[in-house]
Amino acid sequence: MKAVEAWRQVKESLYKAMEVVMEKAQKVAEKTKESATVAKHKLEVKRLQLKIAGKFAELGNKVYELHLKSEENPLQNEEIKQLLEEISTLDKDLTKVHTALETQIEKEKKTLEEKQSETQT
Repeated sequence: MKAVEAWRQVKESLYKAMEVVMEKAQKVAEKTKESATVAKHKLEVKRLQLKIAGKFAELGNKVYELHLKSEENPLQNEEIKQLLEEISTLDKDLTKVHTALETQIEKEKKTLEEKQSETQT
């Protein structure tokens, strides 16, 4: 199988997986009656994780293509540098969303505890 064909298959599989994960996350959010904000953050986390996985697959494919050509050091290739930068940016975005998610969960937990405390008194 040629590298291009293998990459196409990996890419298709990742996009299909992303769709399934997004659908499942939406169903879970509805069933657990999470707040819209928490559900939104969780969906964004999954979206970013899958996008990062796709970029890693793309990076691996490009490195392999360069290896086959044996023309240059892959780390000196501009496309490789660009992919690495995109992955770094996505990783930073993922960290921000994780932080926002944790903050929102703590906020909702505190609100719930306050409501329970008021109900008990």
